[in-house]
This record gives sequence, C-alpha cells and structure tokens, in this order.
Amino acid sequence: MKKYILGLSLALMPMLTLGATGFSELLGTLSDLIATAMPILLSLAVLFFVYSLVMYLLKAGEEKKDAKTQMIWGIVILFVMVSVWGLVNVLVSTADLDTTVPDFDYEITTS
Repeated sequence: MKKYILGLSLALMPMLTLGATGFSELLGTLSDLIATAMPILLSLAVLFFVYSLVMYLLKAGEEKKDAKTQMIWGIVILFVMVSVWGLVNVLVSTADLDTTVPDFDYEITTS
C-alpha cells in the first residue's frame, strides 16, 4: 500500500511544484517540459549511437560485440524517446490543451 501512495504522490508532484491547478493544465505543463528537453535528450541519444558505431568500426573481437549491443540499445532508446514524444503530442492535441506559457511580470520591491 505504501508503494502505491508513494507512486501517486510522485505522479502528482509536478502538479504541486509547477502550480498546475488541473489535470489538463498538468498535461500542458508536462508537454512544455518534454518539448524543451526533448531536442537535448535526442541529441545525446544520437551521439551515444554514433559513439557506439565508431567503437564497433574500430574494435575487434569481444569489444566489437559490446559495441554492437550498445548500438542496439541506442536504437531502442531513440525509439522509446520518439514514441513518448509522439504520445504526449497526441494527448495534447486530442485534449485540445493550451500549451502557451503565461508571461509573469514580477516586481521586486524593497522597503
């Protein structure tokens, strides 16, 4: 039971910390976060794949087998990342969520 409570609280943590007031706003906020981080993560995954490819071409024997395994994992990682990105975009477009970021003007006053 404690695992479920912990999992639910972790799932709702972004709503609390990011100030989301509803589920649709939470999805919009998560979509913004993923859209911001996705190009960086995809770039890192492609670099990992290219690094594994270079190691595969340069090595021989057992090291070549390890590099081949890394290349396969690199492809799996890229597939999962693009799939999740696509699913989030489908959810946002299906729910017709407003993903614009509000412009907050904070004034810092000192007394």
